[in-house]
Amino acid sequence: MSVVEIFASIVLGFALLLILGIIFFSILKWIKKKYYPTWKFPDYISVGYAEYLYHKFIKRDLKQ
Repeated sequence: MSVVEIFASIVLGFALLLILGIIFFSILKWIKKKYYPTWKFPDYISVGYAEYLYHKFIKRDLKQ
């Protein structure tokens, strides 16, 4: 195989991987919209709970 054929096969493989990823995540988004329309993922943590975990596991100044 020449260098051009190897490069073309790598680019084609990368393109196919991207297309499959887009299809996969589109299906996941469709499932979420159809079956779980009001579901919210908790993407935050409260400051008080973060302080509690810090003192419990990092500083270890809370009694267990």
